[in-house]
Amino acid sequence: MRSSQARCARRRAADCLTRLLIPEVTILERTVLGAGLAAALALVAAPLLAQKDEPGEEVWRIGGLRNGFCVLLLVEPQFASSRVPAGLRLVPAGEADDLHPALKSELQSQPELGRWSPSHLCFYAVDTIQTDDYVLGDKSGRKPQLFALWTVSAAETGSGAKRDAALLLLATSGRLIRSGRLAGQVIREVEAKLGKVPEVDENGVPSSDDRFQVKVGKTLLTWDGRQASDSAEATGSVEVAWAASAAAPGKGRGSLSLTPRWASPMIGSLKVEGKDDLAKALQASPVRFVGPLYRGGDGEVRLQR
Repeated sequence: MRSSQARCARRRAADCLTRLLIPEVTILERTVLGAGLAAALALVAAPLLAQKDEPGEEVWRIGGLRNGFCVLLLVEPQFASSRVPAGLRLVPAGEADDLHPALKSELQSQPELGRWSPSHLCFYAVDTIQTDDYVLGDKSGRKPQLFALWTVSAAETGSGAKRDAALLLLATSGRLIRSGRLAGQVIREVEAKLGKVPEVDENGVPSSDDRFQVKVGKTLLTWDGRQASDSAEATGSVEVAWAASAAAPGKGRGSLSLTPRWASPMIGSLKVEGKDDLAKALQASPVRFVGPLYRGGDGEVRLQR
């Protein structure tokens, strides 16, 4: 497996065969147990309106994570440094304390990659998103709500606390885009399709692989593959904090917190097409990994001015 990933890392082609066993985002151990955990989950699941903690804050309660995964890549210093806002400093891969084990392995064989910055492009398809004013959901279950974000590793210059720079925030719902605008955040619309790969083998048997396809501006991403059979119960939470990039018109901040129930490796290929910044960054990355796939559980997104 290691040798195949190394070959994939050195190729700059749009398709890579990838299988990961370890999450790319920070996994924090649960600290609430027993009745406390049940109470915490009840608060997330209960049909109560989210309370704003600060003026200008928007809170989205996430219910039923269908699928969530990230593409881990490296972005070149010149591209990343121009997008880090004031108050944050870029964290190169060679200095990152939370660097993914797969990237650590690549840096050992290619030390020059230490100058590049770790970056995540993450997608989360969920059953419902609840705000103060409405609940978004599809009763048929065929069209989940999608929220996505592209971040680059950064830290606060004063405290040193990890806070990534958000290069893109994406959603399929116009209501969520407007909600983000109220909190000073620019969220772009993304088109997403989930289904089966429309192919048959030499015996005429349809493919059992899944297809996840998203279009962001002039970038088209297509993931064809499946989750591995060795799923495991997730033992932590997904935590991401970010500040709007220097290119964004606002200075908003945000955070994502999810408690998935299951995690499994992903096996398949990622195809990247397009010529805008996202496509160029993905195509230029000397390393690309996809996975793991998260399923089940709830969480929230907080957006602040």
